Amino acid sequence: MAHRILVIFEKPIMLSFEPADPHLFATALGVADTPLEISVLLRDSAVTYAVSAQAVSARILGQEIAPSGTTPARLVTFMLEHGAVVRVVREDLEERGIPPSDLVAGVRVVGRFDTAEIFAENDGVILW
Repeated sequence: MAHRILVIFEKPIMLSFEPADPHLFATALGVADTPLEISVLLRDSAVTYAVSAQAVSARILGQEIAPSGTTPARLVTFMLEHGAVVRVVREDLEERGIPPSDLVAGVRVVGRFDTAEIFAENDGVILW
């Protein structure tokens, strides 16, 4: 059985009625409620999940349907508080003009070439 799981997020889900990507939400719950060691790697456009100052609302035809304080950054914070290691790829941040100072405290910035080592540290990988 795998004991160390790496969860990779690459592309945010934009068509959802949830205030945050349902896979990110499920991963956050998994971090808090499993004996497994779960780490998270945010790359490509999913690096935006780790940006601390976010406001998310769910709207259909301009109507607020799900007011919520749940943001990707709050889910990242929740995972960190429950023992997950959360990393973002530096080059993907740079491509989007996001400085590391804008990230949730505790998120680790790694280089693209470090990801192979991160894969090797884990028993299993889930890619979203």
